Amino acid sequence: MKPAVPPVEIELKLLVPPGAMRRLSAHPLLKGAPRVSRHRLQSVYFDTPRLDLWRQGIALRLRREAGRWIQAVKGGGTALAGLHRRLEDEAEVAGPTPDFSRIGHHELAEAFSSERLRARLKPVFVTDFVRSTRLLEIDSATRVEASMDRGMIRSGKRSTPVFELELELKNGVPQQLYEIALKLVKDLPLSIENRSKAERGYALYRRKDPKPARAHPAALTPALSVGESFKAVMRANIAHLQANERGMLADGDPEYLHQMRVALRRLRSAFDVFGPAMSEAAIARLVAELTWLAASLGPARDWDVFVTETLPPIEREFGTHGELKAFSGHCRELRSRAGAKARRVVRSKRHRRLMLSLGAWLASEDWPSQLDLDRRVVFDAPVSDFAAKVLEKRYQRVRKRGHEIGKLSTKELHRLRIAVKKFRYAADFFAGLYEAKPVREALKRLSRLQDMLGAINDAGIVANLIAQGFDGEGDKHVPEAKGILLGWSRSRAATLRGELKGPWKLFRAAGRFWR
Repeated sequence: MKPAVPPVEIELKLLVPPGAMRRLSAHPLLKGAPRVSRHRLQSVYFDTPRLDLWRQGIALRLRREAGRWIQAVKGGGTALAGLHRRLEDEAEVAGPTPDFSRIGHHELAEAFSSERLRARLKPVFVTDFVRSTRLLEIDSATRVEASMDRGMIRSGKRSTPVFELELELKNGVPQQLYEIALKLVKDLPLSIENRSKAERGYALYRRKDPKPARAHPAALTPALSVGESFKAVMRANIAHLQANERGMLADGDPEYLHQMRVALRRLRSAFDVFGPAMSEAAIARLVAELTWLAASLGPARDWDVFVTETLPPIEREFGTHGELKAFSGHCRELRSRAGAKARRVVRSKRHRRLMLSLGAWLASEDWPSQLDLDRRVVFDAPVSDFAAKVLEKRYQRVRKRGHEIGKLSTKELHRLRIAVKKFRYAADFFAGLYEAKPVREALKRLSRLQDMLGAINDAGIVANLIAQGFDGEGDKHVPEAKGILLGWSRSRAATLRGELKGPWKLFRAAGRFWR
C-alpha cells in the first residue's frame, strides 16, 4: 500500500448528533492529537440568480479567516460513502469580493471566462461555524486533519444547523479515513454525510423539497476493464442507497424505502454479476451484511405496498363494511410498527458500520492484488466481452424460465421473476456500452414484464401478511375481512396471469442489443 499525497482535496464527512459533539472531542483518538487551530469561519458563496455555477458543479466561496479573505473555487468532484474528492483552488484575495485573476487552476478558471457570468454573480448563502482542528499522525506515511464544525448555514430567512466531523487526507490512502471513522463509530453515533456544506446551502437557496432518488446507470465505456467497471457500478449503487436514507428516516414518502430496497438489490446483483472477477472470501461478509439489511427492510416495504396499493381499491369497493374498516385500521398500525422498526435498523450502529465498511473496501487498493490468477485475468480484461457473455447467459435463463408461460405454477413464476430481475439489473449496469435506442427499447419491455411479475408476486404476499398480522387475533371482524382480502387478491393474481402473455411476447420479440 503506497502512500500518496492527494492531487485533489479528499475528505470523509460524518454527521455528528449535537449531543455527541462533546463526547467526540473527548474521544481518545482525537483527544491525544495536537490541536492545530480553533477559530470561527464565516463564508459567502457566490453564484448567478439562475445558479449557473451550481449547474456546472462549481462552487465559489469567499471565507474570512484570521483577518484574511481566502477565495476557494471547487469543482469536478464526487461523493461516495461520505468520501468527497474534488478539485480545489485557494488563494488569498484583497477583500470580500471575487478576484478571478487569482484562480490558478486552468480547468476551474475556464468556468469564469464569461464576462456576463462574472457580472451577474451575487451572494446566495453564507456559512458560519466554529472549527476545531486536530492533526492525526496515524503512522509515518499517514496524516489526517480532523475538523469538528458546529454552526449554521443561512440563505435569506432559511437556515440549517451544522454539526459534523471532516477527516481530510493530508498524506496516505483514502482507506485510512474509513478506518478512523470505523474506530469512532464503535463509541459514537456518527453517520456518513454525502452532502457538502455548499450543497446544503444551495438546497436552502433553491427552496425545493428533496425527492426520492432513482437509480442512475454507471458511466461505462468499452475502454474500461472489468474491475474498473465493477467499481463504477458499485459507486452508482451506493450513491443510490445513501441518497434515500435521509428521506426514509424522516418518515415521509414510502418511495424512499422502496428505492433503498432497489439499491440493495442492485448492490447484491453487482456482486453476483461481477462474481467471476471477485474473491468470494473477500466479499462474503459484505454480501451477508447487505442481505441482512435487505431482509430487515423487507417487512416495512411489504406493508407499504399492502396498505397503499392493495387496500385502497378493496376499500373503495367495500368501504362501508364495518369489519373491513376495522381490519384496515389494524393493517395501518402494523405498517407503522414495521416502518418504525426499519428506521431503527437504518439508525443502528450495524448499519452505519456497513456503510463505512463498503466505502473502505471500495477505496482499498489491496483487494484486487489478492485475487488468484484466473480471477485477476478476468478483473483486468476489457469489459465489453465480459458484459456480452453475462447478458447472453441471463437472457437465456429468462427464456428457459418463461417457457410455456401460461402453464407456470406460482413457484415457477417466482423463479421467472427473479431471473427477469437479475437480467434487468445486468442490462442496466452495462447499458452505457451499447447504442442507446436499442437498449432503451429493450429495457422498456423488460421493465414492463418485471412490473407485471412483481404485481403477481405482491398479490401472493397478501396471504402471508394476513397470517403475520392476525394469527391469534380473536376479534370477530378478522375472518370476514380475511375472506374479502384473500378473494380479491386471488382474483387479482388470476387477472394478471391472464395478461402476462402480452409483455412476454414483447420481451421475446426485442433484439439482443449486446450483439
